[in-house]
Amino acid sequence: MLAGRYEMEQRIASGGMGEVWRAFDRVLGRTVAVKCLLSSSADEPEFVQRFRDEARIMATVSHPGVVEVYDFGDDPVVGVYLVMKFIEGESLARALSRLGRLSPEATMRLVAEAAEALHAAHLRGVTHRDVKPGNLLLRPDGSAVLTDFGIARSAGTPGHTMTGSLMGTAEYLAPERAHNLPATAQSDIYSLGVVAYRCLAGRLPFAGDNMIALALRHLQDDPPPLPADVPPRVRGIVQRAMAKDPAARWATAAELALDARQALGPEEPATVRVAAPPAPVPPKRRRKLWIPVAAVLLVAVAAAGAIVLSQRGAPQSQSTKDDPAAAILPSDGAVRATEIQAGASQPGPQVSRSVPATVPSIAVPSTGTGASAKPGAQVPAAPKNLTATATGPNTIRLRWAHGSADESGFTVINGSTSKNVRAGATTFDWTGLRPASYSCFKVRAYNAAGASAYTPAGQMDWVCATTLDGSGPAAPSGLFATMTAVATDSYAIRLAWTDNSTDEDGFTVINGSASRDVPAGTTTYSWGGLAPGTYMCFKVRAFNAAGVSAYFPSAQSDWVCVTTPSS
Repeated sequence: MLAGRYEMEQRIASGGMGEVWRAFDRVLGRTVAVKCLLSSSADEPEFVQRFRDEARIMATVSHPGVVEVYDFGDDPVVGVYLVMKFIEGESLARALSRLGRLSPEATMRLVAEAAEALHAAHLRGVTHRDVKPGNLLLRPDGSAVLTDFGIARSAGTPGHTMTGSLMGTAEYLAPERAHNLPATAQSDIYSLGVVAYRCLAGRLPFAGDNMIALALRHLQDDPPPLPADVPPRVRGIVQRAMAKDPAARWATAAELALDARQALGPEEPATVRVAAPPAPVPPKRRRKLWIPVAAVLLVAVAAAGAIVLSQRGAPQSQSTKDDPAAAILPSDGAVRATEIQAGASQPGPQVSRSVPATVPSIAVPSTGTGASAKPGAQVPAAPKNLTATATGPNTIRLRWAHGSADESGFTVINGSTSKNVRAGATTFDWTGLRPASYSCFKVRAYNAAGASAYTPAGQMDWVCATTLDGSGPAAPSGLFATMTAVATDSYAIRLAWTDNSTDEDGFTVINGSASRDVPAGTTTYSWGGLAPGTYMCFKVRAFNAAGVSAYFPSAQSDWVCVTTPSS
């Protein structure tokens, strides 16, 4: 138990400065991620100060695409720690190790979302300095989150880099950094361009025997051409992001995000389906290297990573059993699943418009009769049209259509747990869930001859829903935000919404990691004291003694945002 509040459950990652644990916040009743400074660094004032600065820097950036900071403290036993939002999903690095490469559509969506998060940081005077797949997290819906500001530099924070050294990851280091020039927004854009190249090509643009050789190649060499199946418009975005001259890149990450979204075309953007985290294994320490100044080239690498996994929505609390891809783990004996990685580490281009997916190989559950399959017996047809609807704080109702008359029953699977349902059923209530928890499901039919395919059929495709928060008031709606000037250098954002309840005790307005309560019956609120160029996003919900309503906007990735004038 950390600080008498955070129940440490499982170590989920380790980096150059600290290790990350999944923990449960007993005070607020939610799952969080706790980053603790490694004991080997705890006695070094420089690392402790950098750790504190990471907390301060992350707390200044309020954006849905940046991991929220909840708390920071110093425990007598553990030392300094940082409490963040728990992100359910996986890192882009892990996804690429499974999939090999991504489609152009999925890559451009990821680039756009990461660039928007970077822009929010840049507006606060923060450069990330270590943009790479390990520091980009993918939620179950495919949206991206930027994390690990362990070596970020804020305009208001003194630097910690040793004289004659740089920090970063050489595979993603911008050319100007090799000349020991300060990191800028354009440096982050270059690193994101290398990430896009890795996603599209299935490999890094440059390889080298050591860190200096890698940095030299970024400085001097042009990257090899992208695969032929990459559209010209997408190819041009990567080339511009990786331009050797920072002035040839975009002036802001927001402009890169706009071009990346336009490159998606009129179709719906593709998503990267995430997989369940594997069983815990001792994580590898990332490479750390300090290189003294040479005549021309100065480069240093300190991979200070932390992989944080998330919850689906702001107020939610989850356990690993709710993970949408946990079907690849053995279940309760009725169903066994074998993981089949989709396109993992396949050499050469894999041409497709969406991420390749495969279906797990699963043994047939016993029907309990002991009967063998009759001659000519066939496995039942797969059910279809599965839907999931939350009917309460602990229940999700599943419905499907079955296309067979000879099944012995159905198997419904939720993560690593499965339940068998009688033949002929077309509905099932999955109970016992936590309030505001996110769960994903599949269903299939079976008989003595075998089991049908799952629906949804894809390994990474699930039907998901979030249980209700409780018996709280009706959710507000119609939230919108406008900017108002308070003084020459001070602004406020005015929020307004529709009250749909008669029994709330008040409303909670949330801005990233900060929240403020307002009285019942209120439909407007002014969030003041903002500096020029401040980008903020908001949600609102109602509460009373019985519970809380859903947020508005309700989707995890949807917020109401506005930017104050830059001058």
